[in-house]
Parts: sequence; C-alpha cells; structure tokens
Amino acid sequence: MGIKSFLTKQVLKAKGVSGEEADRISKMMDENPALVDSLKELEKNKELKTLFENIQKEIDEKKKSGMPEMYAMMNVMSKYKEQVRKYQNELAPLLQIMQGMQGKK
Repeated sequence: MGIKSFLTKQVLKAKGVSGEEADRISKMMDENPALVDSLKELEKNKELKTLFENIQKEIDEKKKSGMPEMYAMMNVMSKYKEQVRKYQNELAPLLQIMQGMQGKK
C-alpha cells in the first residue's frame, strides 16, 4: 500500500467512512486515476459545491429537529432533485464510487 492510498483511507475514516468502505474506495481510486481527476474537477465547480453545502445544511437542520437521517436526506434531495440532475454528468464519478460501495456490501 502506497502513502497516497494510506492517506486516502485515513481521510475517509476521519470523515466517518467505515474501514472496509474506505479500503474499497481507496482501491477504486488507485485502479482508476481518471476517477480521481474527475473528483478534483467537482471540487472546482463552485455552483455545485454551494449546492451540496446547502443540501448538507438543510439535512443537518432537519436531523437536529428530530427527523431521522434517512427521511431528512430523502426530503431535502427531493427538493433539490432538478438542480442535482443539472449536474448529472459532473457527478458521474461520485455516483460511480457510491455504486461501487453499495455493490460490494
């Protein structure tokens, strides 16, 4: 395991990702450098970044008011689904990672 892979796993774990999922994500990123480049481009998209910051903020507010996390996420995401759909091409790499995590459970 290289230092880059190790650091990726540590960052993911610090963000609350389980060790097994962190391993899978790190492996996926090691095997597909283009995926990493695509994710870096997402970070540069200020509109998209702001959209997801707003989504996270609203989810957190709903959770604080007592709504279960899953319902809060579904409620907020349904509100923003058109804006998220606008960025579906940009989000493809992120969705690829998420699908990879679900498919390996």
